[in-house]
Amino acid sequence: MNLLSRSKDAELVRRIVMENDKEAAEELISQYYKSIYKHIYIKLGDEETSMDITQEAFVAALKGLGTFDAAKASFKTWLVRIADNKITDFFRSRQYHESIVTQIMDDSFQEIVDDKLSTESSVLSKLSYEEMEKMYGHHKNNEWETFRLKVYEGYTFGEISIKQGVELSTVKSRYYAMLKRVRKEWDYLE
Repeated sequence: MNLLSRSKDAELVRRIVMENDKEAAEELISQYYKSIYKHIYIKLGDEETSMDITQEAFVAALKGLGTFDAAKASFKTWLVRIADNKITDFFRSRQYHESIVTQIMDDSFQEIVDDKLSTESSVLSKLSYEEMEKMYGHHKNNEWETFRLKVYEGYTFGEISIKQGVELSTVKSRYYAMLKRVRKEWDYLE
């Protein structure tokens, strides 16, 4: 980074900190937004999450401008460090861990879903809703309710999550547990 750019950045930072200059803030953000977004996107590979983290990085940078020291690093270097910290926070977050758990569950149980044209299709072709309700409905458990909503009412996992007020990973866990149970019992009956 050349001396002129560093000088310009330092002046913009000064105007923001000392004069609460919103135009200087907009100029600073627009100058670095694309490069910071690209830096984050390369590490995450997800457009929406990258946009969210880019925004978080700029909010944190603007709040912490008083701590920026041009003698220690360029503004871009300082901003990249903040972005990296936000990425680290994301990887430590509950949201990220739940997405990983959901992916593992999806991968682990895919064989169950695919086997025998899926237990779901096999059961649906051989057992009516009424028969399934007799077998499982009296339990009134969350697994049956989730299975019923997905299979017989056509809800998506996301819709069931909202309807039941639980995390997406919980919905999938319930569904796959019920699917496994039905398959085990169905294999036993055949």
